[in-house]
Amino acid sequence: MMTPFLMITLLSVGLSLFITIIYRVLTKPDEVRKMKDDMKFYKEKMNEAKKSGDKAKMGEYANEMLKASQSQFRMSMKPMMVTMLVFMLLLGWLNTNFGGVTADFGDEDTFFTYGDAEHLLSYTGNAGDFVTGVDFNDNGVFTDDELFQKGDIFEYQETYWRPIAKTEGFYMFATEKDNAVQFEMMIAKLPFTLPFIGNYVTWFWWYIFISLPATFVLRKVMGVE
Repeated sequence: MMTPFLMITLLSVGLSLFITIIYRVLTKPDEVRKMKDDMKFYKEKMNEAKKSGDKAKMGEYANEMLKASQSQFRMSMKPMMVTMLVFMLLLGWLNTNFGGVTADFGDEDTFFTYGDAEHLLSYTGNAGDFVTGVDFNDNGVFTDDELFQKGDIFEYQETYWRPIAKTEGFYMFATEKDNAVQFEMMIAKLPFTLPFIGNYVTWFWWYIFISLPATFVLRKVMGVE
């Protein structure tokens, strides 16, 4: 079975390759390059006209820059629409499959389910915080190393997990849902700590870390402007 880490890595590179190919097929690199050169040329000419105080020339060069910019935008619209549609569909699928697991505690027992296994959960709320127990041994006993505070990281089936409070609503209006815990899936552990992120990252941040350099390299290799 392919691990989430490997799957996200391959999908990130695959999507970068797909986007690069679409831009290479639906745009004309030579024309795009010429448009950029034209914009650079007219910008330099406009600056020269500005220094000499020639307002007529400034307006003429500004108009030519605008034409080149509009032509470049029109050429990029088609590949942009295609890649955006695929991008949104894939991100929705990734979030559904790698966003994590939610446990909603009621009067009955709840289970932590992932892959082909499910394990009994316990939940104790305490002044906005909580302790969650995962019975990985399925023996009905929650030992010390199976108890997790909110935000703790633990490893299970080659993947890192972080129990966080399940919220309702959006952003600043979100409120914690009573007796509900989301086990957030952390795809990778970084060898360094990032501000506001830490050294464990979700699928989204791992996708960003992989796709940005992959797209840059692929565009250079395939000559996409």
